[in-house]
Amino acid sequence: LDSCVPAFVAVCVTCRLLELLAHWLEVHSSLMDIKEDPQPRQNAYQVYHPILSWDADAVVKVEELIARLYWQLQFHALPTVCAVISGTTYAPEIGSVAVMASCVASVGCGGSVLAGLLAGCSVAYLSKRALFACIKLNVPATMTNVLNAGGVGCAVALALSMTGIVGCLAEFGNLLRNLVRLTFLIPNPPGATPLPGLGFLLGIVFCYGSKVGWYHSVFLPIILIEMERGEGSILGAVDECTLCLVSAGICLGNIVTAPLTVSSVHITNSDVAISKRGLKINLLCGDFIEAAYPFMERSYVVNVFAYLASGISTELLLHHRPENVLSSAYIPVGLSIVLAQDMKRMASACSAAFSISFVGFVLGNIVGRRLDTKGKKE
Repeated sequence: LDSCVPAFVAVCVTCRLLELLAHWLEVHSSLMDIKEDPQPRQNAYQVYHPILSWDADAVVKVEELIARLYWQLQFHALPTVCAVISGTTYAPEIGSVAVMASCVASVGCGGSVLAGLLAGCSVAYLSKRALFACIKLNVPATMTNVLNAGGVGCAVALALSMTGIVGCLAEFGNLLRNLVRLTFLIPNPPGATPLPGLGFLLGIVFCYGSKVGWYHSVFLPIILIEMERGEGSILGAVDECTLCLVSAGICLGNIVTAPLTVSSVHITNSDVAISKRGLKINLLCGDFIEAAYPFMERSYVVNVFAYLASGISTELLLHHRPENVLSSAYIPVGLSIVLAQDMKRMASACSAAFSISFVGFVLGNIVGRRLDTKGKKE
C-alpha cells in the first residue's frame, strides 16, 4: 500500500474539491436570476461546453458530470491503482501484460483496495502460470497475450465478484474505518462525544510510534484503508498535527533561538540549515518529520512539549465528531485544513500542535542556557 500513497492523496484532494464545486454550483443555481433572452447569443464552444453557458440546465449537467466522476474516483480509481501496483510488483517480468490484466481484474474490486491488492497478486500468479502453459503448448504470441492480458484478468474479476470476497473485504474496510473513527463510541444523539482523554492518549502513541518504526508498518496502512473511498482519514489528520506540525514548530524554534544558542544546546549552522528545510517541507509538503527528532532527543523539555503538543492537538480532533475532521498529510497545511469538513477545528488542532512545540523548544533553549550559565559559575 505504501507505493500507492500518491494516488490516494490525489484522489482524496480531488474528491474534496469536487464536493466544494458541487456545493458552490448548488448555491449558485439557487441564487441565479435567469433572465429569458429572446435571442440568446452562444458561440459553438458554449453549445458543446454547457459549463460556459450559465443556465439552469447547464448547472444540472455539470452536477451530473461531477457526480459520475466522483463515483468513479470513490469506487474504482484506487482499487485499480492497487491492483496494478500489486500485479507489477509480483510479476515484473511480464511487464505490460501484468498491467493490462490487473486493470481488467480491478473491475470486480469496486470499493475495496484490499480486493485490488488481492486481484493484483492473483493476476501475477496466474499470468506466469498461463504464460508457461502457452509456451509449452506452442500457442502463438498474439493468442498468448490475449489469454494472459484479457483472459486472466476477466477470470480473476469474475472469481472475486462471484465468490463474495470483494464484499467481505469491503465490509472489513468499513469496520476498520468505524473503529478508527470511534464511531462505536458515539451514540445516536447529535453532539455526543467520544471518551475524553482518548485523543490525548492516541496523539502520544502516534508520536512515539513514529520514532520506533510503527508508522510505515501500522499507521500508514490503516490511513490508506481509511481513505479507500476518496475520503480523508482521521489518522491522516492526526499525522498532520502530531508529526508534521510538531516537527515544523520545533524547526521554527530552532531557527528563532539560534542567535541565542549556547554550547549546552548544541545548535550549529547545519542544525539551522536542516531546520529551515524541515520547516519548509513540513508546511508545504506535509513530510520530513525526521528533521525534529535530533532536537527532541537533545532536550528533555523539547521532547515533553512535543508529546504534549501531539496529545492536545489529537484531543481537539477527536473530542467531538471525528468524522468531521478527516484529512491527510503529504500536502500543504492549508490544503490539509480545507480537506476537513470542520475547517475551524482542524485549523485549531494544527495551530495547537505548531505553537506548543515551538514554545517548548524556546523554553528548552532558555533552560539550557540557564543550566550552562550555572555550570560555568560553579
